[in-house]
Amino acid sequence: MNKAFIFDMDGVIVNSEPIWDRYEQIFLPEIMGKETYLKAKDQMLGNSVTGIYTVASRYGLRISKEEFERIYDSYAEIVYREAKINEGIQELINKLISMEFKLGLVSSSRQYWIDMVIAKFNSKNPFQFILSLDGKNVRPKPFPDGYLRAIEALDSQPRLTVIVEDSQRGIKAAKASGAITICLQEFLPKDYLPKGADRYVKTVKGLINQIDTI
Repeated sequence: MNKAFIFDMDGVIVNSEPIWDRYEQIFLPEIMGKETYLKAKDQMLGNSVTGIYTVASRYGLRISKEEFERIYDSYAEIVYREAKINEGIQELINKLISMEFKLGLVSSSRQYWIDMVIAKFNSKNPFQFILSLDGKNVRPKPFPDGYLRAIEALDSQPRLTVIVEDSQRGIKAAKASGAITICLQEFLPKDYLPKGADRYVKTVKGLINQIDTI
């Protein structure tokens, strides 16, 4: 069995969430209506486009899912053009590879968005397994299905797996998979701290320094 290390993407690999928040405050009230946007906003962090569409539809959104996805994709191109790979991520990946971890990525983001982020790595794609949970035949976070699929694909077991997350949905999913769950605090919104992780680290650099003890 392999040791596995699985990453969330937004807020872990790239600090995209503040950029998303900036643009979502512009375009979502326009297509949802301000009242619907304010009702749905708290359920958006860590959610997929499909999940956000479902929530917004519950509150009265009246455009098609295809149009909703098209608008989101157009803004994703702007967001991921601006977003950078987080400082220390490449160093962390290099260290994990040297420690013979198999690497995975499980994200609520659409595959198109994941591809834009992977293209930012200077070297080849470092992940042996990548899964987008958006619109797939797998239950989204906070269900553990995506992480369990990744653990199996990496020929590992939960007790040999570490998952790093930054949202409450993600922490719940990681914990439910049985893996060691780390919450990265570096890019969290003010006054927001997910509960239930096995360990909390303030920065990617701090995670690098602790990885030998996990």
